[in-house]
Amino acid sequence: MKKKILVVYYSISNGNTKQMAERVKEAVGADIAPIETVTPYTGSYNEIVEQGQLEVNRGYEPEIKPLKINPADYDVIILGTPTWWYTMAPAMLTFLKSCNWTGKTVIPFQTHGGWPGHVL
Repeated sequence: MKKKILVVYYSISNGNTKQMAERVKEAVGADIAPIETVTPYTGSYNEIVEQGQLEVNRGYEPEIKPLKINPADYDVIILGTPTWWYTMAPAMLTFLKSCNWTGKTVIPFQTHGGWPGHVL
């Protein structure tokens, strides 16, 4: 029986995580779904980085929009997140806490600009 695979990712700024998610999707024949925050990040790169640091430091979990695909319908879920201040992006944390992972195979990947931190 062929397993259904879904790539779920969060990406902002340069779109590196989105690019990697799309490559993974093509390589394994998966469906794909982006995580989007209800309130988009705005401002310059440095302003978003500063806001991200504040959110990580206080454990903030932004509200996210529902995915257009139901993760419950998949056997394998590949998760992609950028590294924000040595951990996963807050939007990915929100998503992780919103799903039932029972019986799922989860494969994480991360992107980063020089230090992987402790995301994985």
